[in-house]
Amino acid sequence: MSDLPPASIGFAAGLLGEEAVRMAVLAYGPGWVALDKPSGVALEEHPWQKGAPTLLGQLRTQLEAGKSEMVRLGLAEPAAVFGPEPESAGIAIIADRATTMADWREALGSGAFRFDFEFIARTEDAPEDAGLCDLPVGMDDSQERAFVSQRNGKHAQTRFEPGRACGRWRIWTAHTPFPRRDQVRIHATECGIRIAGELKYGRSGRVTLTDTTPKGRLNKGEDKPLHRGLLLRIARVAGKVAGQDFEVIAPRPDDFATVVKRLSKGI
Repeated sequence: MSDLPPASIGFAAGLLGEEAVRMAVLAYGPGWVALDKPSGVALEEHPWQKGAPTLLGQLRTQLEAGKSEMVRLGLAEPAAVFGPEPESAGIAIIADRATTMADWREALGSGAFRFDFEFIARTEDAPEDAGLCDLPVGMDDSQERAFVSQRNGKHAQTRFEPGRACGRWRIWTAHTPFPRRDQVRIHATECGIRIAGELKYGRSGRVTLTDTTPKGRLNKGEDKPLHRGLLLRIARVAGKVAGQDFEVIAPRPDDFATVVKRLSKGI
């Protein structure tokens, strides 16, 4: 059996949701791996998730059971460094608590990383230029949401850069050295940027078939959404840990890629 990590790891239906889940191993090194977490899956336990199953919990369970592809990850005590919220997709890095976690946490806390997010948002009433949002962000566990507060919030910084506009929607990127929970979402809302599929910090609606036609209407058939959830993902993470540079890039999830392709054809 190979000593290298597998190309992907899988979880049977019922472990992380109703459907089976398989996620790619994007990168790895001694004592760490980067996984391509899909939306709809929680990375680790959090009070807002009401005991929902987590990727980290199921990974530990299967590791204890000796499942070969989990053993090949090389993580004796897997712990989460960072990753997307349950509603979002993208890069999740998991490190071995006993050997490398301390180095990862130190680098993360020192601002040695750059997180690049990609999302799709409405063009209506949104800015057309790049901008920086540095409003402090706090967490309200009773309401299960983030909030902006000069008094009770913690330092947060997100730079937004507009990309290609496709009719009523535009592709955006956002950059931050340290993403707090829901930071990009609430900063986007504060800046008038409405992310497709957003339900917690506003209601932007979803990209539908009519958005992909030049005249904004269908010749026949019923208008339908092209995605189920939030079109927000961690696309790239780069930085330095224990003196070693790293870079991880995640491909667009199928629904995200489909929306971009259909919108691009429609203009």
